[in-house]
Amino acid sequence: MKILKTVQKIPGGLMVVPLLLGVVVNSVFPRSIQIGGFTTALFKSGATALIALFCLCNAAQIDVRQAGKPLAKGILLTASKFFIGAFIGWGVGKFAGPAGVLGLTPLAIVAAVTNSNGGLYAALAGQYGDSTDVGAISILSLNDGPFFTMLAFGLTGLANIPFLTFVAALVPIVLGFILGNLDEDLRKFLASGTTVLIPFFAF
Repeated sequence: MKILKTVQKIPGGLMVVPLLLGVVVNSVFPRSIQIGGFTTALFKSGATALIALFCLCNAAQIDVRQAGKPLAKGILLTASKFFIGAFIGWGVGKFAGPAGVLGLTPLAIVAAVTNSNGGLYAALAGQYGDSTDVGAISILSLNDGPFFTMLAFGLTGLANIPFLTFVAALVPIVLGFILGNLDEDLRKFLASGTTVLIPFFAF
């Protein structure tokens, strides 16, 4: 059976398909993943640990020696997403309050606009872009987590986020960045985590 290839034919399939499966299982058979032990940890309560490891693996792919167009594209895309998301979220929060507009809260808007799916970007860039587009993932991977969302909320005054919360979100990213730049073999070793973890925390 060609399960993986079938899933990969769907845009964002590695994220979308497990997400939909998780919805079905959690809605129809919720007790099946609440039996405790490894099962509950993997399929129900362990998403935070998986996302933290995903951030670490992504940050390990950032090469400080990389320069030129890939670096410029990555910085431009990341900065654009951050400032646009922060501005829209601030505007909605300022004029519509925490309830937002049409059910879209400032939190949902900021998280959706400032964040990205690094695995999906890498797949699309590899298929349709050039080497500089693929190289930009090293910078874009910085927003594969909650840090920029929290930063936007803190800077715009939409939420009072404790400093230690920022630090806690940054530690896996900084650790991955350091490990990846200290040892090329470690960077290659952790590269698989940038895709293999996606279906599990998506579920």
